[in-house]
Amino acid sequence: MKLFKRCLFYIVGILLILLENALLLNAQSNMVGNLTKYILIFLPHILFVLSILFKIYDKKLLYKLFISVFYLLNIIVIAYLVLLKLNIISMFSSINGLKNYILSTKEKGVFVYILIQLLQVVFLPIPASIICIVGSLIYGPILGSIYCCIGVLGGSYISYFLGKIFGYKLVAWIVGKDNTDKYSEIIQNRGFVFLALAFLLPMFPDDILCFIAGITQMKTSVFFWVTLITRPIGVVFMAIFGGGHIIPFNGWGLYAWGAILLVAVAFVYIIYRWQDQLQEFIISKIFHKSNKSSKN
Repeated sequence: MKLFKRCLFYIVGILLILLENALLLNAQSNMVGNLTKYILIFLPHILFVLSILFKIYDKKLLYKLFISVFYLLNIIVIAYLVLLKLNIISMFSSINGLKNYILSTKEKGVFVYILIQLLQVVFLPIPASIICIVGSLIYGPILGSIYCCIGVLGGSYISYFLGKIFGYKLVAWIVGKDNTDKYSEIIQNRGFVFLALAFLLPMFPDDILCFIAGITQMKTSVFFWVTLITRPIGVVFMAIFGGGHIIPFNGWGLYAWGAILLVAVAFVYIIYRWQDQLQEFIISKIFHKSNKSSKN
């Protein structure tokens, strides 16, 4: 069984190399420069060969490091080239741009929308609120929420399993060592209660917490249910209010949105300015009280 898994692992690696090379060779010069193109073609081969050599000579640490970088590099490059070729990246700059792109895909629009939301959670630097609002505008608040939730939950579970499979080094490389150390310790000590709270409150980085949860001792079933219950709440709220279904974007709604915007700007500023202090306050107060009650 171990031999089969190892062979499958390497076969997937070879297929990733072939796919990446095909995309790079067909990429136009204005998409990827010639020097960058050839570096990206040869680098995965070098990483792959070195990882095999380290495995043969039982250099476990170097093997895990090189194979993790190899897989991550290939996945990122392939995803980037596909998005670039489909002209998706340029569409992410505004709500209207993303909306028009999804509508242009016609019957495939639902699948494209879910895929974009899933990729956003894992690695795309796109504001989640934009994607959520676009789904609400196109499909309505109910279907938009459902499709957005599918993407968010799918991306959350993928991030969790990436952390679980590839371990600390990959997660620290993606989200930063400081964040990894800080939140992994909190999740380890506070468990699902902290994770549920973090998914519900805006001052916590919910996407990267999915990666970090994967390297802790949290059970997969616990992560599954906490994510399934809590993450859709913010999605539904954003889809209903952000799509203008309750407060319109004309008439009296303009004044209401103006007031909401001022409150939101102040709220965002407070979170940005005192994010660490707010996190520490919430963690210390809530969990300090829960520890006291459990002792009593």
